[in-house]
Amino acid sequence: MRPVQRLPAPGMTRRRGWRWLALVVVMLGWWVGQPAGAHAAAKAAADCSIAQPEKLHVTSRLAFHRQHRDYIEVRQTTRVWGTEQQWGPDVAEALTLSAGSTKYRETVRCLLPPGGHPPEWRATSPQATKQGDFVTLHYASWNLIDSVRAVAVGPWRVDVRAEKDWQATLEAPKALTRASWETVEIDPGALQISRAPSATSIDEHKRTWNRPVWKTPDPVIRTEVKPPHDFAALVSPHVAWIGLLGIVSWWICASFVIATSAWPFSRDVNGTPEKAATRVLAKTVLWWAGVSAALGLTLLLLLRPSSSTNVWRALIAVASGLALVLLARPWTPFKQKSGESDKNARRLIVASALSVAGIGLLVMIVPHLFGLGWNLTPAGRPAFSTLVGLLLLNLSALWLWLTAVAAWALRFAIEGQWVDPSWGRELEHPLRRITAVGASLGVLAALVVACRVFSFHLEWDRADWLGEAHVVFGSDYRSLLDSQLLDFASRGPQWVYAYTWMLTGIALAALLHSSSRHKESETSLEPQGGHLLAVTSVFAIVVALRAAPFAGSVLALYGLWLPLNMAALYAMVKAGRRWSVLGRVNRKAENNCVVAELSTPAGTERLMEEARRCRDVLHRLHLVDHGHKEEGTRRRLEDELRSLHDWRPGQCLRNCLPDSVSMVDVALSWGPCPQWWQNALKAAQWAAVFGILPSMVTAWYDKAYGPHHWLLTLSQPTGIADTAGKFLAQEISFAGAGLVLGALWRVLPGERGPVRAFYLFIAWLVPIGVVSALYVGLVGQRQLGEQVLSVVLMLMVLTLTSMWMDTETFSRERPYWMRRLGLLASIYHVHGLSGQVAFLLAQLGVALTIWSQIMTATR
Repeated sequence: MRPVQRLPAPGMTRRRGWRWLALVVVMLGWWVGQPAGAHAAAKAAADCSIAQPEKLHVTSRLAFHRQHRDYIEVRQTTRVWGTEQQWGPDVAEALTLSAGSTKYRETVRCLLPPGGHPPEWRATSPQATKQGDFVTLHYASWNLIDSVRAVAVGPWRVDVRAEKDWQATLEAPKALTRASWETVEIDPGALQISRAPSATSIDEHKRTWNRPVWKTPDPVIRTEVKPPHDFAALVSPHVAWIGLLGIVSWWICASFVIATSAWPFSRDVNGTPEKAATRVLAKTVLWWAGVSAALGLTLLLLLRPSSSTNVWRALIAVASGLALVLLARPWTPFKQKSGESDKNARRLIVASALSVAGIGLLVMIVPHLFGLGWNLTPAGRPAFSTLVGLLLLNLSALWLWLTAVAAWALRFAIEGQWVDPSWGRELEHPLRRITAVGASLGVLAALVVACRVFSFHLEWDRADWLGEAHVVFGSDYRSLLDSQLLDFASRGPQWVYAYTWMLTGIALAALLHSSSRHKESETSLEPQGGHLLAVTSVFAIVVALRAAPFAGSVLALYGLWLPLNMAALYAMVKAGRRWSVLGRVNRKAENNCVVAELSTPAGTERLMEEARRCRDVLHRLHLVDHGHKEEGTRRRLEDELRSLHDWRPGQCLRNCLPDSVSMVDVALSWGPCPQWWQNALKAAQWAAVFGILPSMVTAWYDKAYGPHHWLLTLSQPTGIADTAGKFLAQEISFAGAGLVLGALWRVLPGERGPVRAFYLFIAWLVPIGVVSALYVGLVGQRQLGEQVLSVVLMLMVLTLTSMWMDTETFSRERPYWMRRLGLLASIYHVHGLSGQVAFLLAQLGVALTIWSQIMTATR
């Protein structure tokens, strides 16, 4: 690395009042300023002085690999060798020098001119090895295809064309045109070669040219490659526009689902305090539905990249963030005893939001203070003040959006009575807590911006291995960095908005929590009416959201994916209600006496006691079958079991249990809690715990699986932040699946918990099967396999959750068992537990089989 040349900062000498700000960002400015002076000194490529170029030998190979749905990897290996006399003493010596030496760079720059944009990846710089009198230069690199553009990798160029076959071109470097090219090879991997003129060798897997003769001045080999059907659709510009409209339709449809779920609760005019609180929350959720739809249209349609509308895009990003913060009213938790808002808390929050927004507006209104032009591009040579201005603009927009998300989440939690509304009054120093939260969000915004700068720095370094990144990008380091930061000022809020579906999940869960406090909900067997609609909405938005990439492969279904999943779950509930254990018990009782009995603590206690006695009798009968008791004892146990089966709770005048239902089945179907919403919360907690490992695996596969995928993640503007976001999204999705399972625990068929989880798995799998059957040509095998694998992982989490829910049902007996597994064996009996474990292992086997087939299909 050459000595660093510091960039001037003329504006700082005139504006002494900003020195404190320079101290905060001086380290970042020093770091990003390093390459500017270094790359400015890069020399033009020197003419190669190869002694006998016609006697050098060259081979080159290009291979395509697809190991992820979002990109295709293209690798090249080029090897040049010859004697030291054929290279020439000076060239041979230069190639064996350090990769950082000027002589090495000048020589390699001549032999291997810098590639295009995006820059390629290399494990190491091309380094020559000397063995005897022979000097061999080995050059291996790779690049990633993820959109319609030209991708350069070594001497190869792949033109990714929309709705056409891709063209792979080998253009011999000028210095090696007269060399003896021994072989040129193309391995399409999972792709297909549609045209390869004048190939010497043709087989199923590759095309080879032996000793091709270059026709000056066109020393090239052109080959056409047919891309995978599903990937070709993803990179098509027409499909991109359709996909954009599909995403807009998804957000509008999601907002409609939210509004439909909240509407019944907002119309309840009953004067009870509990319903009044729910009505207030429902109106807040309706507000959020409208705001979410409006923001989705604004961000996705108006914030399109354009060099002439930088000011308007930045203004929309800052203004929409400020509006979101003020609409959320985050000062409402801080109440005085009289009920009035704490003026100090309100003033602090509003003043902070306005100040941060004012900083962003200052950069836009008076850009010349930061050395920026009217369109927020540097007016002259980029200076340190321009970097400061653009960083402030990014931090302003991101802080406002992150604060808005936190404020809306807090409001839903307070109005949904997740958090005691008096908690703000009980804080000893509320203003300090508010300041600490604001500072934490500022640090988070700074980290996201730093990740953006870091990704750009890595991309520049990849292109600058020969000191000519400015040639590859067509701009110097600082100018390009300023351009990237200016674009990120509007893309950052779009990135935050992509995760606001989590707010929707919080809002719907808060609505269910608030409405569950109503008296009629306490005696309800299951969620009905508006409650059932809210539960199906949680399933569609929070749980089935992971199928969004699958829905994206059939873009017409993007907006219909939510109601499709809601309809599937609703049909499952309607069908399952009739065949569930409690449904069959209620039908035989011919009235609601069973629910009335179990809704009281005393009734639940009697049920659990009789269920425990039933398990004890069954266990003793099992011992008798194995010769541990006398035959007479068996008759007595059978009589006791028949008496327990004659169950007449409360006002029931007949036995309520069908022949195939036992007291243990009724207890397990009722669940560990007296209310269905409490069952939902408990299942959500356990699902979140069991989902930690699958969430880590999913985030790893999506962001880091494969030999070079993590490098791609690091090079993306929000790649590092998205890795953490992916894990959090998966955790919330698993928790949402557990919440739906617990809420519908009493109406899903099955005597044991894992069977109920399986029916929920079917409800999620049916829409995927329907879509894949109707759109056979548009849904690839890999996409279908990944989606089924995702559903199987959910089934594994829900199976473990349901087994733990069954142990929670008999939690009173935990003191008598050393381990929870012993209690589980007692509940399921020996044979039942082995069956459930086998069921879980079968799921694991299916998941591994699907994974293996996906990996095999991509080789």
